[in-house]
Amino acid sequence: MKRLLLIDAHALIHRMFHALAPLTGPQGEPVGALYGLAKLLLKIKQDINPEYIAACFDRPEPTFRKERYHEYKITRQPTDPELIPQLIESRKVFDWFKIKQFEMAGFEADDLLGTLARRAAQEPDLKVMV
Repeated sequence: MKRLLLIDAHALIHRMFHALAPLTGPQGEPVGALYGLAKLLLKIKQDINPEYIAACFDRPEPTFRKERYHEYKITRQPTDPELIPQLIESRKVFDWFKIKQFEMAGFEADDLLGTLARRAAQEPDLKVMV
């Protein structure tokens, strides 16, 4: 049976950012989350080696939930300024690993993951992992 691994890219990078000590690149730019992401993707390739991988990203625009419920995530702290460039650069890391990326204005990564998982579950002989 083939395997499809679906990744919430934003959540994973955010987790790496807070889990690892701050690291900087040659020009002093923050790279700790990118290092953690690359290291984890290498481990996934080594340990699980799924045939297919897709990463879903949140977008900065308001989602349909925010439009329907103004107080949605109102208590959430703003994104750390050192994380923002790493979120942007993380796309290159996924490209290096040849991981397909999905994003859609108005939707969160969770919404896309759910849609992809549901559609992939229809495929015979395909195991979906989130």
